[in-house]
Amino acid sequence: MSYKFLSKNGPVIAFLATVVVLIITLIPILSGLDAFNSVPEPQQSYSNEGKIFNTGIYLAALLLIIGIITAILFSVLQVVTHPKASMKSLIALGIIAVIFIALYAISDAKGTGSLAQTIERFSLSDTISKIVGAGIQLTILLGIGSIILAIFLEVWNYFKN
Repeated sequence: MSYKFLSKNGPVIAFLATVVVLIITLIPILSGLDAFNSVPEPQQSYSNEGKIFNTGIYLAALLLIIGIITAILFSVLQVVTHPKASMKSLIALGIIAVIFIALYAISDAKGTGSLAQTIERFSLSDTISKIVGAGIQLTILLGIGSIILAIFLEVWNYFKN
């Protein structure tokens, strides 16, 4: 697929794919909703009737995997075809990787309170717990940084014009 095709038709293709996935997801949910509601609430998620949501979960995971693979392939293709123009992106990716490693190093693997109970309940290893903790901290850090940068750039743009 060419860039022109994707830039012209990409949003329509994404919208149609979303509609198809939603329809496929809603079919088992709507057909099994009465049985799901008949199960007492504390047991709903563990009952066989609770499996009506699995199709949506699997499709969402599949779309996420396809999106990640596509993003990686197009990124690698961009770096290979235009290495000089990609230098800033590679540097930014390196900085984010260093920040993630630093957050991983300072993350608490055991947690406290309800976090410790959740880690124990799902038998998470120390490594997985630290990766999740570092990922959450990095997401929050990047989100706050994005908001601050957006505000700064809007103020900058206001005074520049």
